[in-house]
Amino acid sequence: MIEVDLTSYRCPMPLIKLKKALVEYSSENEFKLLLSDRGALKDVPAFCQQMNLRCETDDSSEILVIWVRR
Repeated sequence: MIEVDLTSYRCPMPLIKLKKALVEYSSENEFKLLLSDRGALKDVPAFCQQMNLRCETDDSSEILVIWVRR
């Protein structure tokens, strides 16, 4: 699992960074994204759906967590 800290980024940078991580770590199947921008709760799952990736979100704390799986 690759953990990607995106807490210092605002939209659209978290999505751009996720796309880059998917390419950079092409052999990895699971990514844990740490985010602070609540807009990512819509953007990342929509992107995952388009790319046939599984996505789970946890917005129960100040830091958002989104797991992306190939």
